[in-house]
Amino acid sequence: MRSAVALLVALVVFVPPAHAARTGRLRSDGEWIRDRSGRVTLLRGINYSGLEFGNFFGSRRPPEEVDFAQMASWGVNVVRLPIAWHYLEPAPGVIDREHLRTQVDPIVRFARRHGMVVVLEMHQFQWSPCTGGNGAPAWSCEGKGYPRDVVGGWMAQRDFWAGALAPDGRPLLDHFLDVWRVLARHYRRDRTVTGFDMMNEPADVFAPAVFEATKLYPAYRRWVEVVRGQDADQMLVLEPPVLRNLGAPAHPEPVGDANLLYAPHLYTDTGGLPERTYSGIRERVDADYALAVSEAAAQGAVLWVGEHGGNTNEAGGFRAATELAIRDHLDEQDERLVGGAAWAYFPTDNTFSLVDAAGNEKGALVDLFAIPYPQSTAGTPRALRFDPVTRDFTYTFAEDPARRIPDPTVIFVPFARHYPTGVVVETTPGDRVTIDERRSRILLRRDRSLPEHTIAVRPQ
Repeated sequence: MRSAVALLVALVVFVPPAHAARTGRLRSDGEWIRDRSGRVTLLRGINYSGLEFGNFFGSRRPPEEVDFAQMASWGVNVVRLPIAWHYLEPAPGVIDREHLRTQVDPIVRFARRHGMVVVLEMHQFQWSPCTGGNGAPAWSCEGKGYPRDVVGGWMAQRDFWAGALAPDGRPLLDHFLDVWRVLARHYRRDRTVTGFDMMNEPADVFAPAVFEATKLYPAYRRWVEVVRGQDADQMLVLEPPVLRNLGAPAHPEPVGDANLLYAPHLYTDTGGLPERTYSGIRERVDADYALAVSEAAAQGAVLWVGEHGGNTNEAGGFRAATELAIRDHLDEQDERLVGGAAWAYFPTDNTFSLVDAAGNEKGALVDLFAIPYPQSTAGTPRALRFDPVTRDFTYTFAEDPARRIPDPTVIFVPFARHYPTGVVVETTPGDRVTIDERRSRILLRRDRSLPEHTIAVRPQ
């Protein structure tokens, strides 16, 4: 959308800026994510998967810094990092801090060196190794007769939320919160770890109507007390029940904290299931996000999509459908000015990975994922649009009269990928831009006397 203010071709200088702005610890104010200077930060990234199922340093294809260099070239500024309770508490009451130092900390350093922040997420899929999945320790459910399938995972998780006991007689939830206490203390001063996500896709599919009110939100409130009790001020990431993946409305409740992100997994049409494909009906994506926006408002949190994506296998038409899904979801995120994290980057490849085991991009997935967007804004975002066909990008933001926010506004622009022959940049008259082609970004310094600012980028 073009501003009513006339646009002129800006003087563009192809030199790197003198310095990069430091964001400091990010915070949610219920409407936007902001850095310590008050600039609005849009977190767009990807899930970096592997640690949750044992793909450690020393494995055949371990995490590598080159993965993060590659993701940074796509414009990734946040990594949601799944980790697992299974490896952090190998026996009841025995917490393996060395796992953090040797497996998690190096990945955090990779992210830091490539300009990313990290959301640490305690992952579970089909609950535990004892039910054929990953996440919760095997000792939490061994010998209890659960089948090693998805139903067994549902049963074990139901019992976890109902107060099931560990072998030492303490509730499993108490053990889980003990692990979070250690995590919060370990990362409380780490500026790269910007958020904590308590549990991936929590659920009690046997009693969904009462799960949030009677089990999930009481546990969230305890978790908030545990994390804040360690003087950790990271953003707290709250997920709705897993049935939200299928479009079922969630019912968020207050948790006694305001520094919150609401992170549903928006898998429109597919529910995140590999055997289902996106229909390509754009209106369904719009409805999914409209519901998520209302739920985030009820939570008093910023909407941040914890997962979106789909099956990336070429056979069966899955990849083509997922390319449409990525396009439509990012278009929706642009329209609603929200961020999120795609699922996923697997160093070892996977049904949902955007790259294969050698790091090669799969088809056009990354071309659709790596698009221009404002990473930080010295004002209030108003409108954002990128046309994947014409490559035209337009962004409008307004002055914030309540804050004196310093420049620059930082726009990620993948020049080589989308603008190989160069760009034409237009701005509101009085604003100035600097193109930093080496770092794939445009910096905008504004004329503060103007109420609104627009930048437009198109191919040369």
